[in-house]
Amino acid sequence: MKKAAFALVLVVVLTPLAAQQAKPEIVDLHFHWEGKAPLDKLIEQAAGQGVKLGITGEGGATWGLSGDKSLTEFLSKLDGKPVYRGLQVYTLDWPQRYSKEVLGKLDYVAADALMFPDSNGRVIALWNPKVEFPDAEDFMDRYVQHNLNVLAGPINIWSNPTYLPESLQPKYDKLWTPARMQKLIEAAVRNQVVIEINSKYNIPSAAFLELAKKRGAKFSFGSNRHDDEPGNLDYCQTMYRQLRLSAADLYVPAGPKVK
Repeated sequence: MKKAAFALVLVVVLTPLAAQQAKPEIVDLHFHWEGKAPLDKLIEQAAGQGVKLGITGEGGATWGLSGDKSLTEFLSKLDGKPVYRGLQVYTLDWPQRYSKEVLGKLDYVAADALMFPDSNGRVIALWNPKVEFPDAEDFMDRYVQHNLNVLAGPINIWSNPTYLPESLQPKYDKLWTPARMQKLIEAAVRNQVVIEINSKYNIPSAAFLELAKKRGAKFSFGSNRHDDEPGNLDYCQTMYRQLRLSAADLYVPAGPKVK
């Protein structure tokens, strides 16, 4: 496993010039802890690579942290731990499942568009390797709209951005046209949603990230790991260097938008 290229630096007050020059605090804001490994051990392993963890619980409509009770129990396990506390949601109606009081205990809320409502009324898990869409252009048009709906919600981070089903991944550069990329980037910036750089799927592409940087987007790092390889942010750090990002370009969790 490669060691992170950055030291863990806590910054309290920075002038604009100093913020540009400062090394960033390297944080994995997309790490799922399911209790299969001791959390203290995972924190220690990540810290050894200069990475702080954002423990992101999963809140489905009928599974995972699906309401106040399960989310409160999850957060209680993080009490006193040197981690950020997050929730990843998967449906557009997620704010209705939690009270503002419990959501206020989070540091951030993330969402992706991988639970895709198909035209026949089914909800398709796009990460399923058997998923296929014969008309790729039609899928992309509907997928872009679904992403826009996700970005319009009260979320902090757009997770797994530009992910495509396995069957369409070889056409990534063709399907993610500049117009489609620009439409989603504009929505993210307009709604103040952070764009995740994802080290599991190596997305978004450098071309997408270049456009997002020019538009003034903020970014976060995410491994999308589950109880394994804490601190594995190779693609994130490669893009950080390639795009010449700075600490000022990275998101620092400050609480959910649902107040």
